[in-house]
Amino acid sequence: MTASDGYEALLFDLDRTLVEHDQPPGAAFEAACAAVGREPFCDPATLERAAEVVRSGSTAIDAGAFERRVFETAAAAAGVDVDATALARAFRDALDHEAVSLRPGAWTALDAAAAYDCALVTNGPARTHETRLDAVGLGDWFETTVFGSDVPRVKPAREPFERALADLGVTPDRTLKIGDSLRTDVAGANDLGIDTVWVPYGDRRRTASDPEPTHILQSLAELPTVL
Repeated sequence: MTASDGYEALLFDLDRTLVEHDQPPGAAFEAACAAVGREPFCDPATLERAAEVVRSGSTAIDAGAFERRVFETAAAAAGVDVDATALARAFRDALDHEAVSLRPGAWTALDAAAAYDCALVTNGPARTHETRLDAVGLGDWFETTVFGSDVPRVKPAREPFERALADLGVTPDRTLKIGDSLRTDVAGANDLGIDTVWVPYGDRRRTASDPEPTHILQSLAELPTVL
């Protein structure tokens, strides 16, 4: 399907798609390590790589298991042993979920999206993401929300997407997914036949082995050109 065929529904990701974190990179990890009595064993870039490894390694995972596996993977790369459950809990406690801002162009995209049925489909737990939504004034914006804590398996598994489609009463061929992650947003939506918009965050570049999105935008402000 092309944009000219028309969409009925839009599914948005949250973190690094609509919002970005104002808390300095690594601050929450350093605080979490201190809380469990150990020195930080890696940098933020290593945690990002660990998250990519976990995302690409399995779709049979819930939100809590995802966090634990990220720390286990990063620790293994550093050659250290950690209590991943305790570290994940301390990391969640150290995150300032109100310290977020909308990404540039977000309101332009949301203004254009207001004519469609819209859902938020994101992997984080409800208790943290609801705080972030409220912090940027989007607490009541979406017709429905699907958080990682609402489903047995998180993106790129099918369950979050299928739940959003059912809640909105739409079919995959009339739906567009907007997100920053090729491994979760694009791959998961592609698997159900949902068109995708990839809005890369930072200096992320697509490689030949990555899932292929329907559209690539450099800014959310370009979303009206797709709609």
